[in-house]
Amino acid sequence: MTDNKIGTLPAQYIKQMITDGEILNSEEKNIQPASIDLSVSEEGYRMKGTFLPKKSESIRDIIKSESIYRINLENPLEKNGVYLIKLNEKLNLLKDKFAFTSSKSSIGRIDLQTRLVIDGYSRFDGVPCNYEGELWLQIIPKSFLIKLNIGDKLNQIRFFNGEAKISNNKIKEIYEKYKLLFDESQNLIPADEELTKNNRNNIVMSIELNGREDNQIIGYKNLLVDQIIDLSKINYYDANEFFEPIFSPKKGKLVLEKDSFYIFYTKEFIRIPKEFSSEMVAYDISNGEFRSHYAGFFDPGFGYGQDGELKGRQAVLEVRSYDSNFVFRDGQPICQMSFENLIEPAEFVYGQEIGSNYAHQDGPRLSKYFKK
Repeated sequence: MTDNKIGTLPAQYIKQMITDGEILNSEEKNIQPASIDLSVSEEGYRMKGTFLPKKSESIRDIIKSESIYRINLENPLEKNGVYLIKLNEKLNLLKDKFAFTSSKSSIGRIDLQTRLVIDGYSRFDGVPCNYEGELWLQIIPKSFLIKLNIGDKLNQIRFFNGEAKISNNKIKEIYEKYKLLFDESQNLIPADEELTKNNRNNIVMSIELNGREDNQIIGYKNLLVDQIIDLSKINYYDANEFFEPIFSPKKGKLVLEKDSFYIFYTKEFIRIPKEFSSEMVAYDISNGEFRSHYAGFFDPGFGYGQDGELKGRQAVLEVRSYDSNFVFRDGQPICQMSFENLIEPAEFVYGQEIGSNYAHQDGPRLSKYFKK
């Protein structure tokens, strides 16, 4: 069905993969514009620690030696515990397709770390060509206790049939054609401003710490509380019981405390045309040991709409500082957006029409589990 086109597979191709038996135990309703959601089963284990399998070693072999006990989903997952949950879906990939996974945005925003692991593959979040077998999710709650339910969707998987990333000599052309980045006044940011900061094939984005006249909240920091988040409860929790708001600092700089979790947002408004998908990647590790995202995938149509009628949305940042306290200044570069070719435009796009939770996010939007 790919007709020799190379890139990321959009929704219509993923639908065909279900029909052809390459994706098992899933339904069309789980398909997003360029990905499909994965769901948890009732089978899960508390593990001694994080791990990766050796070549030819199965996950179930590791469970026999490295699990502590089988969990009951009626009980919440403890903070900093390492858990392994079998996903309902299985794969039977053909030789021309491989895959990568990432946490869903709602999961990253509650500081719940998830990594895919599979039989005989010593890398997180990847699935090689010809893979046939089960999918498992390593889960580590970092800030809150988590109540899982059968069918909860924590991760999404994307499929490729070859190199999809936009090369350095193409990104400026795409930027000029589709007008990818705007400022808060909806003015286009010139391409040279964002594409020459690092001499790479990605678009640089920076952190917003100034706030707005009508809202001086520029982020949130997790509270050190033993609160449970039940993933079946949408628009349910009072955010004040889980997070404290951060207000715009007077001098445009803010100290992030080591090992705390923060929600911020970007100065720039980005949009993803329906011909592409995008992924948020680290800006530059030499600029500091912090992580700016846990759910870095952006579907076609984010901030763009069906026909380019939108002038971007700010990206939400999920930030942790690891080595020490870290000082951020307003406008400091914090992440990059890499773009990927779809083999053809997605038949539907990210937005309110398909129930996308963050189609109209404004500022440091918390996860869908919290009251708006």
